[in-house]
Amino acid sequence: MPKQTDNHPILATAAQKLVEERAMALFQRPEIHQLRQRLTAQFKADRNAKLIDQDALIRASVEEHCMHACLTAANENPLDPRLVWSIAPDREWMDHAMPGHRFGQDNTDNVYRLAAIDENARYRITGRFTPGREPIEMGICAMRAQIGEKFIADVSAFIQPEMIDIAEDGSFEIALDATPTDGRRNHLCIAEARTLMVRDTLANWAVELPSALHIERVDAPPVDNFDPDKAAARALELGTIIAQWFFDKIQHGMFEVDPVNVLPSPVPSAGRGGLVTQCATGGYYRLGDNEVLLITADTLGARYIGMQLVDMWMISYEYRTRTSSLNHEQAVKDADGRYRWVISARDPGVPNWLDSGGHSMGTILLRWQTLGPDARLQDSVTSEIVPFDSLREHLPAETPELDAAAREKQRQDRYAGYLNRLSG
Repeated sequence: MPKQTDNHPILATAAQKLVEERAMALFQRPEIHQLRQRLTAQFKADRNAKLIDQDALIRASVEEHCMHACLTAANENPLDPRLVWSIAPDREWMDHAMPGHRFGQDNTDNVYRLAAIDENARYRITGRFTPGREPIEMGICAMRAQIGEKFIADVSAFIQPEMIDIAEDGSFEIALDATPTDGRRNHLCIAEARTLMVRDTLANWAVELPSALHIERVDAPPVDNFDPDKAAARALELGTIIAQWFFDKIQHGMFEVDPVNVLPSPVPSAGRGGLVTQCATGGYYRLGDNEVLLITADTLGARYIGMQLVDMWMISYEYRTRTSSLNHEQAVKDADGRYRWVISARDPGVPNWLDSGGHSMGTILLRWQTLGPDARLQDSVTSEIVPFDSLREHLPAETPELDAAAREKQRQDRYAGYLNRLSG
């Protein structure tokens, strides 16, 4: 479990600490015990529970879904909003141990923050990018409900740095209200919205930092009306909806539609309720002991590209100390300008190995953000099963070899980079 190493990190705010403490108290309540039972029964009745080695993954997914529901319910106060880091792994910081609270096939390169809002109120976000260490992408979405509350991300309005005036020191302010933006800069229309989602995308983990952010209501004094009983009831409701909806509509309804070990051409995510700057493809894999899945993809001129493995229960495989995800900064691009990723249960000795921790099956996600103007999505991705022992015959001649020492350094560098987002 990572530990905070800096006294003034961007994410470890007083608001974060308060909401996490409330969420951990909710997590112990009988309502959440009931939620845990519901989700365990739901997952164990699913067809994927019959696959090998799934029991521990199911238990972990249930726990993280429940904690996410508690964290979200503890933070649903539009009268006194707080931007809270959500959809993240476990950590030790701020004098407590916070369990993981991932769900919905989280992107390992993203720092997600959520806040509850009321379209009838007015708010202000004050923020700052660390000069020279800005995230490769950042966006704030106004959404009509919580993520997974019967949709992926029902975005009503969106703002990104290109729409914001930012001072030389990286500071900025954004006004939020229900009036139309009509081309205004530093303004986000929150008509019809109930939730804000901030997404900082970090490509170079060792350098890039999430934005420092604070939200406040400006049309009335803040009122902290947190009610543990109402929050526990809401967590029970929300956790049930999110797990059922994501599993039916996303895991089964999207990622397990095409044949196993096949990735279709990417499609814009906005058309499927996702983020407006993104296109993506996904599928699922099952490999034999001597098989690897080789995935080749065009860059599409994108600002960001990320490849990732997730378990069959919508939780990212361990990514802080293993290369279960590799973005364009972390992966090696071949001389032909394309990326080739290798999925296998054991180490094939190549830089772009997606390491699932020995699991021979899982879910695959490949995302591009901010595409080039001439991006051609059709036929931009291929996938093929090849024998483990003859993998080199299917890779470019210049593909480097990684021995055990080089792999260990890759993992250590990766973990140090991950700690950057906690201590920056």
